[in-house]
Amino acid sequence: TMAGLLLFGKHPQRWLRSAEITGVRYAGPAMSDDFIREDIQGALPDQIRQAEAFVNANMRRGMRIRGFEREEVPEYPISVVREAIVNAVAHRDYSIRGDNIRVLMFSDRMEVYSPGRLPGHVTLDNIVEERYSRNEAIVQVLSEMGFIERLGYGIDRMIRVCEEEGLPPPDFTETSAGFKVTIHSQAASLLGAGPPINLYAHLQLNPRQEKALAFLQKNRRITNREYQTLCPDASPETLRRDLADMVDKGLILKIGQKRATFYILK
Repeated sequence: TMAGLLLFGKHPQRWLRSAEITGVRYAGPAMSDDFIREDIQGALPDQIRQAEAFVNANMRRGMRIRGFEREEVPEYPISVVREAIVNAVAHRDYSIRGDNIRVLMFSDRMEVYSPGRLPGHVTLDNIVEERYSRNEAIVQVLSEMGFIERLGYGIDRMIRVCEEEGLPPPDFTETSAGFKVTIHSQAASLLGAGPPINLYAHLQLNPRQEKALAFLQKNRRITNREYQTLCPDASPETLRRDLADMVDKGLILKIGQKRATFYILK
């Protein structure tokens, strides 16, 4: 059966080419030419593991103060990410060809898109209360394998965990041919949560420039004076060259002239 092929086949994409996940990490809040991409194939359980690993490898981490202790916190709650990916794999419409699951990471959010509109009687208005499985066999096997902890309660759990982390609840959107979950980033509220270094590895940035990008992620803009405060041991001319280099590499935009100059992420 199709479910058996997807769950246990060695390479299901030989017969169902679109049964895969595309993971992309963009540098900013919109699609751009600066990105990391991974096409994830294989049986569905392997796809879930690889997609979660992709998100883990490409999301930022920072520190949060709780009481008198600091703890490391990821950009997105891991359990919410896992739930969104599992739901996309379990409930997508596999009869739709030419489209696949997409996990898109931006600087301020993550989107998980699944081909196929909401199934049965489920709507955006009743999605928390109502249950309906488009792929019953797939859902059952994923549940038995431990990917789905409790059938039918994934949406509730995602909302609750986001609330516990102080995040807005995920946004659920139905498109003309699919369903999208948007998870909001909490990087802006974390200490030291700069951009993922591997996203800019090919640009060979120096540590000062990485500090500037981390500052921009939090504050949206940076001035020459603020950059000097971040890097007090560097000369003004060195910092000027750093900023000009990042402009040339398409990472930031220069706004204004002379003392009114500041920089923003491109």
